[in-house]
Amino acid sequence: MIKVDCHTHTNHSHDGHVSVADMAKLAREQGLHYLCTTDHCDYDLVYGGCRAPFRWGDTDVESYWQDWKNVKQALDGDKTNTLTLGFGIEAAYADGDVVAEKYQELISKYPFDTVINSVHCAGGKDMYFKSAFLFKSKKKAYGLYLDTIRRSLDVPYQYDVVAHIGYLTHGAPYRDKALRYVEFADKIDGILKRIIELDKALEVNFHHEMNPKRDIIERYYELGGRKISYGSDAHRGDICKEFESVSNMLKEIGFTEYVYYVKHEPHYVPIGD
Repeated sequence: MIKVDCHTHTNHSHDGHVSVADMAKLAREQGLHYLCTTDHCDYDLVYGGCRAPFRWGDTDVESYWQDWKNVKQALDGDKTNTLTLGFGIEAAYADGDVVAEKYQELISKYPFDTVINSVHCAGGKDMYFKSAFLFKSKKKAYGLYLDTIRRSLDVPYQYDVVAHIGYLTHGAPYRDKALRYVEFADKIDGILKRIIELDKALEVNFHHEMNPKRDIIERYYELGGRKISYGSDAHRGDICKEFESVSNMLKEIGFTEYVYYVKHEPHYVPIGD
């Protein structure tokens, strides 16, 4: 089985705990074909007026880039190496021209392989935390989140992958937390159709649990979506979590290959053996 992991975090992220070098070492030990480090770039919080209950640290992208280059050079000098190491960021969306301009500036400065488009905040609050849901019904909170994702798809800066649709379920206080296709079919269809129109990849993410859920992935396939990306969203070196089980699920749905990116160009590996 060819293993790829396109969404991981190192200690250059405010919540990461493992160095770039150690991430590469773990990937080689597990026989990965491709690993992309995609450290946080939270311009939603820095420039977008969004708030979290406590202050996240800002990623020093220059320091991250220099560290990554050193690891990449060591890999390139090792004749036994079979790992392709990608350089990426997770660009957290917020409404407004200032945030878009800052991302455009950053993406034009560094040679990223992958840019992940993610939504953490809706209505100005980070939906990882229960405080974002105060005085909101599930319909209102989830609708606000999905509308924000839909707007994020039309940003002017380059991105490759749409991350973890369903992120907000971790902090949701409702008895039934799941983001179900049947409950928000029109909004989810609008998102999936736009991802397909823009030729972006939908990510299957395993940070806490699988997001999006199978019903949304199946709908993506029904609509014609074929670009599927796997991301462990590892923060502690726990790369390729549930990789075999998600591969089996995707094969059952009909997917035949994973996509990963080098210099924003899509590359493909077969799903499964």
